[in-house]
Amino acid sequence: MAESKLAMSRALGAAFLNHQVEQLEKSVSNGAASGNWRDRKYTSSAGYNNYTAVATNRRPPNTASKPVNGTRKKGGDSQVTLKERDAVRTSDVGSRRKSEEEVEKDADIVIVDASVLVHSLNQVKKWCRNGRKEIVIVPLEALNTLDLLKKGSSSLAQRARAASRILEAQVGTNPRIRVQRDDAFVLWDNIKLSDEKAGQASPEWVRRTICCARWEADNANKTVPNATKPKIILAVCDPSTGSPQMSTLKLSAPEDDDSLLSPVPGPAPSHHNTNKHEPRSGGVQVAHWAAKAGIDTIKFEPTAQASPNGHARSSSDEDRPKRSLNKGPGRRGGPPQHKSDGDKLRGGLVERSPAVLTMMEMVKRADSKAVRVLARGEKLDP
Repeated sequence: MAESKLAMSRALGAAFLNHQVEQLEKSVSNGAASGNWRDRKYTSSAGYNNYTAVATNRRPPNTASKPVNGTRKKGGDSQVTLKERDAVRTSDVGSRRKSEEEVEKDADIVIVDASVLVHSLNQVKKWCRNGRKEIVIVPLEALNTLDLLKKGSSSLAQRARAASRILEAQVGTNPRIRVQRDDAFVLWDNIKLSDEKAGQASPEWVRRTICCARWEADNANKTVPNATKPKIILAVCDPSTGSPQMSTLKLSAPEDDDSLLSPVPGPAPSHHNTNKHEPRSGGVQVAHWAAKAGIDTIKFEPTAQASPNGHARSSSDEDRPKRSLNKGPGRRGGPPQHKSDGDKLRGGLVERSPAVLTMMEMVKRADSKAVRVLARGEKLDP
């Protein structure tokens, strides 16, 4: 009996070992290197039948039987998929953009005066954007004005050069930005003015701009054939208030100062950076004659030119020195510099003699009498 039990236990042990070896071989064949672990099937033993049945009945994720990110209505009828919602949103955004573009449309045809190109260049850039509908016409006289103004180093010349660069980049590539054709003008004598007697007083450059705008207004159907009632406007800009020719020269003396002014005249105001063609950059005359010719105008405010630090600057900033050229002990970081008597005589742009300085001190006294002097500072007998 003992031997039979021992033989039976050995046989059971050998069968168990064989079973374990088979399980190991199958696990190796279904390992990580054999494929996706989701596709494994455990059907070798009876102990894994329940797990196999559950695994085979499972539905893989993201199947077509269940919509993803779907929203069920309250009635339970149908479900709106993600694509349908995106299509609805796209149509809403498109209609909203279309309505905004229609509201922002200034006119069908815009004739740009040189004043807008020089002083309101941001408005021209706005018309050049994609999605705008305006057709911008640049008169030939506006190009001539830019050529006359862009010489020099003043702020006006810089603005004219910037406008020329914008037109060079847009004309030819943007079909809505066009230059006046050579034959697109109306004779000045054929234009009916409200005040015909004053028609001869207008400058020639104003006449050419008005003749271009009048032709575009009369032949709008050729430029915009699909428009039923095209709107044509002439864009102008007010002149810059910082222009030396538009400003009034005043003495910089405080109102509460009762002291007499210096008898020696100071240096004359220098307009070395002004351009004789600067009145062309103002839209006052063009707007005045456009109203007489029956042309609708739209006025824009001048745009302040931005300095390198991001702040707006005036036209007089161009005349200011960029950096101090003083070298020696008087510069920043060095010892203080004490002015001698000779340096005091050089104060300002005009060197004054000691006699003139003494006379100026006498005149500034409250108990002094009036002293008559010549323009060069010589004293006259009373």
